[in-house]
Amino acid sequence: MLLLALGAWPRVSAQEWSCIQVQNDGTVDLGWSVTAPGATTMSVTPMLPPPDWTSLPATDVDLAANPTGTNFTLLATTQEFCFTLQATDGTAPLSGLSDTLCSIYLELEPGLVPGTVDLAWNSPFHFNPPAGFSGIYAVEQLLPDGSWTEVASAPWLMGNSNTTFPVTQCDGMVTYRVTLTEDGPFGIPGCTHQSNEASILVSDELDPPPPQIVAIDVDSISGLAEVSWEPSNAPDVAGYIIYVCSGSVETVLATIEDPNVLNWTNPFSAASNTIEYYNVAAFDSCYVGGVPDPGAANPACVPSCYLDVDWTQCTDRADLQWSPVYQWPAGVERYEVWASELTQDGIESGPFLLGEVDGALTYFEHIGANIGSLYRYRVVAHAEGESWTQSSNVQEVLFTYPRGPEWMRWTEVSIVTDSVAVLRAEVDASSSEPHTYELWRNEPYDDDYEFVTSTWSLGGPIQMLDSTIEGGLGQYRYYLKVVNACGDSVLGTPVAESVYLTGTVLEGRLANALSWTAFEGWDAPRSRHVLLRGVQFGSPLEEVEDFGPFNLSYDDELEDQVDSPGEFCYRVRAEQVDSGWASMSNEVCLTLPPVVWIPNALVYNGFNNTWKPSIAFADVTEYRVDVFSRWGDLIWTTENPEAAWDGTKDGALLPEAFYPYTLRIQDGAGRVVARRGHVQVVRRP
Repeated sequence: MLLLALGAWPRVSAQEWSCIQVQNDGTVDLGWSVTAPGATTMSVTPMLPPPDWTSLPATDVDLAANPTGTNFTLLATTQEFCFTLQATDGTAPLSGLSDTLCSIYLELEPGLVPGTVDLAWNSPFHFNPPAGFSGIYAVEQLLPDGSWTEVASAPWLMGNSNTTFPVTQCDGMVTYRVTLTEDGPFGIPGCTHQSNEASILVSDELDPPPPQIVAIDVDSISGLAEVSWEPSNAPDVAGYIIYVCSGSVETVLATIEDPNVLNWTNPFSAASNTIEYYNVAAFDSCYVGGVPDPGAANPACVPSCYLDVDWTQCTDRADLQWSPVYQWPAGVERYEVWASELTQDGIESGPFLLGEVDGALTYFEHIGANIGSLYRYRVVAHAEGESWTQSSNVQEVLFTYPRGPEWMRWTEVSIVTDSVAVLRAEVDASSSEPHTYELWRNEPYDDDYEFVTSTWSLGGPIQMLDSTIEGGLGQYRYYLKVVNACGDSVLGTPVAESVYLTGTVLEGRLANALSWTAFEGWDAPRSRHVLLRGVQFGSPLEEVEDFGPFNLSYDDELEDQVDSPGEFCYRVRAEQVDSGWASMSNEVCLTLPPVVWIPNALVYNGFNNTWKPSIAFADVTEYRVDVFSRWGDLIWTTENPEAAWDGTKDGALLPEAFYPYTLRIQDGAGRVVARRGHVQVVRRP
């Protein structure tokens, strides 16, 4: 701003004077308006400037040749001169003396601040100006092409004036002059007073101040950082230098040799993934060594605004946090949170404003997102008291919900031991994330299901063990439940019911009666049941019979197994032949008691010449038979199950009679069988 120091001088009639203009050749143009009728001569009296006011010899100017003014040679160009006018007829005055009007004298000195020039000049009115006078001072600078350009202006005020200008050329002479243009009637400018031309040797020692950085915006598509700034207030700014900051190190990224370019995009930016810091400095046309010589950059580098979004899985909520914007003088007035949405159906909406937060806060909670939609978030900061904004990077969040597999089916539920069941299932393997598979069980004679165990799987074949059962207690029921990462059950199998086998010994028939429950749980019907049997405990089981899918009982006749120990173990296998699925029942083991047949007679020359007990379903470990006379004498004894009595004693044939006997056996299971009776000896001729 032009600073003017003002004094006060006597007033002069505006009608007698027009303007006074100092020329570069050491002369001054004096302008007047003749107000005295009959005047032929204008008497011009120069005076030394104040405070001397010494009058010098007057000069008469012929008004016929110079009716509106004359060019007057100054005695010196290093000071101002003042003048008075008086119209005459050549011999006598026709008017009084005019008010005093002085040339404007401009002085230049180096400014107190290096790289500046101090200008000082006087007002043309050292006394009172014309009534109602007003005008505009203008400071003009001489350009290399000889033309003048206005560099500052200010309203006229009483007294002397001064101002200071920064040097806008690199070095050499700079020339200024001052003009005062009077305000004429009806808004039409009046005459213009003009000072001398003053020159001074200068050098540009002032660097342009750093520009105000407006924003480090992150492009929503490319993710690149764009730096923008306000123009430098230096009048001779020629361009800008962009720096990237890393710690305390600032590295030049770009030089912009156009003062009208006020933004720049970093083609190598990674601002979509991290905070980036930038700074800007201005330079003038005074290059050093052919390259720009910038002034200082801003005291602190300016960061981009980095947005981070934390999504809580299994919810419709996202927490947004961002780094603050702090380069604006008055701070941030507010942050706006914007979002766009892409649904699962491909419908895109937005961007729309989610909300606003106070400029002192840097977080926002988005609640109510649509599960399955992709959201793109962005934060825009707004400056306090300015129209400036700064945009963050874009963050994307897909609000997914961990869905379960499309299908799941049982393939096997088998009771492999009295305490262990093996369970197998097939699961859709197209799921992109693992799920928890929970096994639940209903015990026999219980109404509730209880959790057994669990496993993680992406799908495919699944095998689980239940090692806490009592296989002979009854039928067990199971189901599998798929639980996603949110803890929600998303799929389950039908209830699978194990095959429960029971058996009863039919002693009178030499048979075992078997019955079983049907297997349930497959998504295809049963094809058949297969009975497996093992003879003697611990021996392998072999298939002995198969039945239709609805046959649930069988009597196993054992006449052909009389030579066995009488121990029989069974299982029933349910099958789905087309799918290759099978489920095994519990094992049931039955023991037939030993069966003893004892003949009641021995007939010589008959069909049974010897007498021997027969034993079935026993692996005999101890055996003894004693035959007595009717008086109790021992006639015959043996411990050999294969030995037979021929009805003699010591080789002599005994007479026909009833002979008492005792039989005692013990098998490998520790079972003891004892018999007593009479055997009749019959003799045939």
